[in-house]
Amino acid sequence: MTKEPLIKRPEPTNKKPKMRNKDLRHYIGAAGVFILVVALMLFLAYNDIPSANKDIFVSIIGMIVGSLSVVIYTIIGKNPDEVNALQQKVESLQSLADTMEKRNDQLEAMIIELQREIISKLSVVGAQFVLKDKKTKNDA
Repeated sequence: MTKEPLIKRPEPTNKKPKMRNKDLRHYIGAAGVFILVVALMLFLAYNDIPSANKDIFVSIIGMIVGSLSVVIYTIIGKNPDEVNALQQKVESLQSLADTMEKRNDQLEAMIIELQREIISKLSVVGAQFVLKDKKTKNDA
């Protein structure tokens, strides 16, 4: 007869979640923009820009480089929208914890007051109760 355990424990899972198509597209797009910026920098290192097109070219490069922060966050896995959503969730949970702490303090105060009332009522009943001890009867 084999003994089976009474409680079956779930087996630990160390599986990482698979990338969704949307995440994969974002990752590839971010890597593509990053490679584009690096290629552009290499191009500018070897070639000169005519002065007639310089202002337009500099403004376009500025916009591309300005988007690099979002690109880098996407590559390393920090999506700004997810970070904002998580921050909002943390704030809401913090406010919930604060509310629960206040409620806990109120309940503790109610329990303390109830204990005081019980003690005072027992004291009144106890004052009327006379405990007769055997030693006091023998001594008298």
